[in-house]
This record gives sequence, structure tokens and C-alpha cells, in this order.
Amino acid sequence: MRKDPATRVDSSDVLQELFRSLQDLPEPIPPGRLAQLRRCGIYTQRPARDGFFMVRIRIPGGDLSPTRLETIADLSAQHGRGLVDITVRQNMQLHWVRPPSLPQILERLHSVGLSTAETCGDTARNIVNCPVAGVDQDELYDTTGIIGELSQFLARSPDFEGLPRRLKIVISGCALSCTYPEINDIGAFAIRRADGAPAFRVRVGGGLSFSPRFARDLGVVLEPSEVAEVCAAIASVFRDRHHTSAKLAEPYFTVAASEIHEFRCQVEHIIGRTLARSAALEHNKASHDDRSHLGVHRQHNPGQYYIGLSVVGGRTSSSALKTLSVLASDYGSGRVRTTNTQNIVLLDVPERNLEPLTSQLELAGFDFQPSWASRGLLACTGIQFCKLALTETKHRAAELGSQLEHQLALDQPVRISVTGCPNSCGQHHICDVGLEGSVATIDGVKQEAFQVFLGGGVGSAETFGRRVGSRIPASRLTDALVALFGRYKALRTNQESFQQFCLRQTDADLASFLQASELPQIPLQQPDSGESRL
Repeated sequence: MRKDPATRVDSSDVLQELFRSLQDLPEPIPPGRLAQLRRCGIYTQRPARDGFFMVRIRIPGGDLSPTRLETIADLSAQHGRGLVDITVRQNMQLHWVRPPSLPQILERLHSVGLSTAETCGDTARNIVNCPVAGVDQDELYDTTGIIGELSQFLARSPDFEGLPRRLKIVISGCALSCTYPEINDIGAFAIRRADGAPAFRVRVGGGLSFSPRFARDLGVVLEPSEVAEVCAAIASVFRDRHHTSAKLAEPYFTVAASEIHEFRCQVEHIIGRTLARSAALEHNKASHDDRSHLGVHRQHNPGQYYIGLSVVGGRTSSSALKTLSVLASDYGSGRVRTTNTQNIVLLDVPERNLEPLTSQLELAGFDFQPSWASRGLLACTGIQFCKLALTETKHRAAELGSQLEHQLALDQPVRISVTGCPNSCGQHHICDVGLEGSVATIDGVKQEAFQVFLGGGVGSAETFGRRVGSRIPASRLTDALVALFGRYKALRTNQESFQQFCLRQTDADLASFLQASELPQIPLQQPDSGESRL
């Protein structure tokens, strides 16, 4: 990996100095200081006039010891009304934080090796790892060390300050490709060579938001020892291409198919050697519909198991985290990890402890056997706290999952995302059902409504969800989805997945399946002014 003699000051020291300077500032905090806070992972929550902040805690690899988990739980209880959200990049977020609490939060996090550094702004975001890295019996390669090496390099190199946009990287040796390399700026994932040895493929230029695009295969095969160096070089190419491009307003780290050869040559120029080429582009596409790691699974070490818990929409509480910390320590090693599907995994549970632990989990209300609707249910922050959101998401996701399961039974999981705006923080473009929030006028009254995207997914049928039909009032979402899934259940063939079912339907057919009786229609073509914050 290319070394740089210059390093930036430790982020935690910068944060501590900043927070000390904030203690005596009058409210409202000046805009310049707010910008500094955003770069440090802290920004105002909605409504800004109330003076509360959201604090995003960076959790490398989603790895949490009992001490770290209890610290986050304590901080949430003391400074954030007991609320904790898990993000799709394995981080945790606190809400309802007042400015005087910020220095205390930082100091407590720093004392257990955590920080809020580089979780917001135009920086390299938390590198996502498989939540069962190092323990999964089907794992191709444990990438924990690779991610640690790359994270240190990016954090200490001044070259990666002030990127044209946030840089999203995933590196995983998971057999399920659970980190979704298809939708990240840089996605390195393990494969198995013909001789059984592990190697890595890399995809570049993926992303969602307003203009979703799948990452393109770079066309190389890497040894595990090359992955960190090559990913750092790719990040450098993205940075340099932006600085020399005439289209400086381009918001994405995009790579067109015609640019792959040139892009690869630029990477090889940085590392100073030619990389091994792959025999065929895009081979080994993961075809797994469920990448969640939920439920009880064997670890590679004999007699040990991990248990994946469903946290619907990623919303949990300080008391729940405290309980999990105790259970993880009493019945396992105490190690806990967050996932990029907004869930939690308990590691290193001996077989003799499985029955008592699962009983305790059930008593405490934790779901390790979620049903079809809740298993893949995602939700962004939503209008409760996010200044860009147009609709509420967290409570709606939980209610929607519960109602769907009560009214309909399916034998296959379905991924559903409830997102509050077009930015796709909830990854609605790659879900079976993506619900994108908006505001519509119905009978003269403005109400929350959702545009529906159907048939999205990754793997063997890599497809973005299709915008189908008119917007649906939030109050009628359950009726519409019950009608849709009912038609899927009745018309599917050969146990086909929901995505496969959608792929063979026309848009008009899918729109008609959504129409429960007396469901109001809201034209998409003529939205009210101010409905969309593009």
C-alpha cells in the first residue's frame, strides 16, 4: 500500500478540542461550527430549531465488546432518551443529544476505542465487513485484518480529506456476499479458485440515491495480500479523476463500461505492477436471496454457534442493548456485532447454552426467527429526525411488518424497505418492495404517501426496482401490499421468488395487483409543489 509521510491529527483529539470550544457558545451554534460538527459525525436533527443533535458512532466491522455495547447503552440512556438506531453501514446513532453532552459522549467513546470520526461529510465511510467474519463455518476468508489495514491508511492520509462525496467501501470474505458489493463505490469480495484457494474480485462505481447504478467488475483477481493496497489505489483514482475532470459537479464515483480498461490501468500505475486478469467478467455472482445471517448457525470452531437477531428497521433502545450485553456475556463470549441489514449478531455461543439463551432471548422480546415480512425489513431515519425526509419510517416499518405477517403467510422472505425520500438511505432500489416517501394532497389535505418500486434485487438477477403505479397513501400501505403479495402467492410458479415473479409481469399488471378495494389513486405526474426535495 502506498505510504504517505504526512498524517492528519488524530480525529478524536480534533473532536475533543472542538467540543471543549462549544461548551460556552450561545445557542444557536454558528453555521461554521455546525459544519465542523457534521464533518465529525454530529449534526442537527429535525426540527433544527429545537437544538438537538444526532450522534453517529463509527463501529469498525460492527464489532462490539460488552464494554463498548454497555457504553453506548449508557450514553443513550443519559443523553439520548434511550433511543439507538443501527445503520446500513454497521454504525449506531444516538438522538436527542444537547450540545453540552457532546464532550462527555466523545470522551466516553474514546475511552473504549470508539469515535464519531468520518461518519458524515465527504470522507471514506465505515468500511463494511461481514458481521460473522472470522467465525462463520462457510466463510471464504476472514477480511478483518484487511479492513483494519485499509481503514488506518485512509484515516491517516491527508489525501482523502475533502473527497468529492462520501466514499463507500465493502470488503468481505462471506460466502453469501452479505456486504452487497454490487452497490458500493468499491466492493471487494472473496471467491474460491479452482484449486480451492481463496481470492478476491473487485467491483467499482456502484451506488443508489437518485440515480442508482450497479458497480462494474474491474476484471482482476487479487490475492488476499493485495486487497487493501488495490482498494487504496482505487480510492486514489476516484479522487484524482474528480480533481482533473471538467464535470466537477458529477456527484458520483461513476465508472462507465467503456472506462474500465483505463480505470484499471490507472490503478496498476499507482501500485506499480500489472494485476492478474479474471478469466471471465462477472462470474461467481452471488445468487442468495437471503444474506441476513439471521437465526442460529454453526461457527467454524466446533461446538460454537452464532445467533442473528432481527431488529426491525434498526431501531432499538439502551435497555435492550444492556440486556443483550448481559446475555452475550452470560451465554457466550460477550462479542456482539451489528450488521449492514440493521440487525445484531451474538457470537461464540457454546452448544450447551443454545437452549437457555434462546429462551432468554424470547422472554426479553428478541426475535431470532423472524417471519417472512420482518426478516428483510429496512427503514431509514425518516422524518422524525432527518431534515431531508418527507415521511415517517421507523414506526411504520415495524407496524407494516406486523400487519403483513398477521394477514398473510408466505414461505419465502421478502425484502421491504421504507425510506423517507429519494436518497435511498434505506436501499429501496434493491429490495423486492421499495417504498419511497412523498407528500400528496388528498381531499384537500396534505398526507404522507409512498411511491412503490417492485422487483429490485442483487445477485443472479441484478435489477433495480421498477417504479410501479401511482403513489399510495401511507394509511393504505398494508392493504396494498396484502393485495400484492396475495396475487404473488396465487400466481407464482415453481416456488419462484418475488423478484422472479415481478420480472415476468408487466408494469400494468403489477400496478393492478397493488389495488386493494377502494384504494385512493394519487397521480404521479402532477405532484404538489414542495413534495420532493431533490
